Amino acid sequence: MTINWKLAQLSLGVTPDGVPGRRTYAGLFEHMAPKASPAILASLGNAAAVHFPKYGAAENAARLADFLAQTCNESGGYSRFEENLSYSAKRLTEVWPSRFPSIAAAQPYANNSQELANKVYGGRMGNTQPGDGWAYRGRGLLQLTGRGNYEGTDRRLGIGLDINPDLAAVPALSLLIALDFYTTNNVWSVLDAGHPNEARKITNGGLVGLDNVNMLRSRAMEIIG
Repeated sequence: MTINWKLAQLSLGVTPDGVPGRRTYAGLFEHMAPKASPAILASLGNAAAVHFPKYGAAENAARLADFLAQTCNESGGYSRFEENLSYSAKRLTEVWPSRFPSIAAAQPYANNSQELANKVYGGRMGNTQPGDGWAYRGRGLLQLTGRGNYEGTDRRLGIGLDINPDLAAVPALSLLIALDFYTTNNVWSVLDAGHPNEARKITNGGLVGLDNVNMLRSRAMEIIG
């Protein structure tokens, strides 16, 4: 379904010229997450105006609605660009039961984000060096995680993630990284084929959070559908 941008812009209170730009996209991000920081919404809008055309993110309503829904969900409404790794011991046994089979096993890592990241991410996802789990923890709109994923993304984008992984938490750069993920992992084609649940499996590795993503997708379609 193609997007009627004039109608969308009228709904967003933007000049209805039929050409989506930074104000239109910032308005869409605000529609998705009204409580988000205005500065972050503006930055995301600027980045979207530059990068959405190149990646075909707004080629149709299904693509754009899914991208908005999944990134909004994963970032806590565009408010969290770094993984929260502060857990109580009890919560650790629930999130990672195979790694923390008891409260006693979890206690040394409770509310200890750096040690926890090195414990649960060390030795996988391309993490090979001591401290890699923390250095390459989840960041950005889709929680880019692991040295291998950071380095692979940087080989495609060339934005310096290989030497400064903190860049993945910059909102505008994290939008570009998320678009690269959708393209590299063929999420667009899955959406074009009408399989949004499969798109969720690709981005999430499962269907965790699907109900909220579906709700957010419907919110996006209020404007662009």
